[in-house]
This record gives sequence, structure tokens and C-alpha cells, in this order.
Amino acid sequence: MAYLRLLFFLILAFIPESLGFNVLMISIGAAGHVVPMFELAKGMKNHHVTFITESYAQSYINFTSYPNLSSFRLIYSNDSTDAFIDQKKKEKEIVEYFINHSLFDSLAYMIPRLGISISTLMNKTVHLLMVEQFDVIIGSSVIFGINALCKEAKASCVIQIAEQQLDLFNFNQPNSFSLLSSTQLTELKYRVYNVAFALRTIVYVFKQLIAIFYTIFQSFPRVPGPFYETFTLKNRLFTKSKCLQLFNLPPTLYSPSSSHHWTKYLGAFVDESSIDNTDNDLTKWIKSKPLNSVVYVAFGSTGIIELDRMKNLIKGLAAFLLQTDTASVLLAFSNINYAQYQTVLNEMTNNEYRRVLLNNQRVKVEPGFVQ
Repeated sequence: MAYLRLLFFLILAFIPESLGFNVLMISIGAAGHVVPMFELAKGMKNHHVTFITESYAQSYINFTSYPNLSSFRLIYSNDSTDAFIDQKKKEKEIVEYFINHSLFDSLAYMIPRLGISISTLMNKTVHLLMVEQFDVIIGSSVIFGINALCKEAKASCVIQIAEQQLDLFNFNQPNSFSLLSSTQLTELKYRVYNVAFALRTIVYVFKQLIAIFYTIFQSFPRVPGPFYETFTLKNRLFTKSKCLQLFNLPPTLYSPSSSHHWTKYLGAFVDESSIDNTDNDLTKWIKSKPLNSVVYVAFGSTGIIELDRMKNLIKGLAAFLLQTDTASVLLAFSNINYAQYQTVLNEMTNNEYRRVLLNNQRVKVEPGFVQ
């Protein structure tokens, strides 16, 4: 029965609003989580959507620029006047820590702060569920315990995953840290090494992983009322509620085909209306280009591109532009990657490459988040 409700929820996009589902969506405010969640919400305009997130999500989404969402209600986990500034400050601190530390050290630093965010979100959610009933609850992938919450609220469960990760223990898939070539992956000895590499890494950081998971489990609220026992360790580990999992970005260049019928690949959301509704230098630049002629290159919020790799990427883009005179490139950088790009540009000795990269009609550089 729950599966049928989910099926109707996904495919009946054009039913009248009066017959729409009552949907609750929960997401932290980070761009990689809240943006795809909001794009999904916009696609559900004939349903009644309540969207709970953090106030600093406004850094990435202009919620007021979508007047067609007549049945959309926005609730911030903390709507105090200082919340936005405080959350942006914490986000900046996390990004700066990621730049200067290893992945696992950064996770150990970030998880306690993420736990506070999740606790605040779930507090707000539980209080709402004590007074309202929802047909479907959709949570971003870091909101652990969604399955237990949905079971207690008697609502269908959906988990929105921005990016599906590779299976570290699959002999036939590359581990992004083990640096195997495509040729090596065809040989059994290298595929065995691929899995052994993952096991060795996990053993090495086992104590750190235990501490991280303990922090997550301790972060959930215990709100007096009907949901008091929902987030106990036992419930979160052993609740068998089935959740439909939707993901947007595949782990490789090839679109995945999941064998599990509860996992669905949606593809990336592309909202062209945001170009029409915004008037600034960037949108004017995009509108001035021929259809399907702009290549968008985003380097992420926390990822760091080493100088040698940045040189190869930029030289490759320059060569592409020289070979394809109808194309343009939009480069989106954040944190240290913008400084790395400037270094590469200043040290470049190939005059043709340098000329095309400095042509602002062919290359647009955005040193920050791009809507």
C-alpha cells in the first residue's frame, strides 16, 4: 500500500491541487542538499509542500522569486535574526577547515556541527508532526532516522540523495582514491587491490568512524510527546520501514541502472526559469550566447584542485575553445580554487591559450556560488 502511495506521488504531477498530497520536506541548508530538494519541490507544484530547512539556505535559493508555488510553505529551523549570520559563519569555518585538513579529520570536525543542525531541524519537524498529518515525508540523505520518523508518523518515506557514491567493495567499480586506470580495472589482481585499499582505509580510521557515528546517534532530539521514542538507537538501527531513494548525480559518467526497485535515478535538475527571472551580469552573458553553446564547469564548495591538475584542466579547456569557436565556458570557483586558477593563468606561456581564456566573451569566471 505504501508503495502505491509513493508511485502516485511521483507520477501524478498534473492532478488538481485539491487532490494533491500533503508533503513534508526536510533538508539542511548546505547548497548540495537544499538546492536539489527545492528543485524537487518546484516540480510538485500541484501538491501541498511544507519545506523545513535552515535560514542560511537563502544564500543559495531566492525563495521569494517563485510566485507559482501557491501551495508552498517555508519554515526555518531557527528564524531568529542572528541565525543566518551565525550559520554562514559556521559554514565558512567548516570550508576553511576542509581546505587545510584531510578528509577524515574534516569529517570528525564537521559531524558534531552537523549533529547540532540535524537536532534543530528534527525538533522543529517533530513539533510540526504533533499538530499536522502528512502523506509523504522527504528527507535529504544526511537527515538520519527519516525511516523511523516516517513509520511513527504513518507517512510514506522518500530519501533525496544528491549524489550516489560508488560501492567501495564492488570488484568491478573504481575506488576514486586508489588511482587505478581503466585498463587495470580489467585485471583481477588490480580489482582485488581496489577492495583491499578500501578495507585498509576503513581499518585505519575505525576509531574515528566509531566516534563520528556515535556523535550522529547522540544528536537526535527527545521531544516529550508521541515521538519521544522515535530516535532511540534501537529504532534508528532496526526500523524496517521501506524508503524510496531518489538520486540526481550518478557516480560515473554513465547513468546507473539500479537493480533495487526502491532506488530511482532522476538525473540532474535544470531550472531554466531562474535565468528568465534574474537580471544580472551573469544571466545577461548567458542569454547573449547561442542555444546549447555554454559549457558549465563547477569545482564544488569544498573540493580542492591541486595546482598541477588545475593546469591540465585549464589547458584542456583552452584547447577545446580554440577548436570549437562557437562554444563558451562558464567557470564557477570557490575558496582556494579561484586562487589556483589565477596562478595558472598568470604563469601560462602559451599565448593562444592565454588570449582565449582572457576573452570575457568566451570565458566567464564566477568566484563563488552560481544559482
